[in-house]
Amino acid sequence: MDYRRTAKELLNEHPQTIAVALSRLPAEHAGEILKLLPGFIQADLVNRIVQTDQLPTVVVEEIDRLLDRLIR
Repeated sequence: MDYRRTAKELLNEHPQTIAVALSRLPAEHAGEILKLLPGFIQADLVNRIVQTDQLPTVVVEEIDRLLDRLIR
């Protein structure tokens, strides 16, 4: 996985979308990407990741498709 490219592409998305995408990745990958994102958004993303279990399944499925496009 190209962490830099993925981080750059994710910055075009809403913070909630980024949080869900990161939550769907293995922890080591999510951590590497999170470190590459600007500091001002990191804490917000961590807070949002904690709350991702409250999202409708259809939203998570759409973000999974986005994530598939970004990492391939």
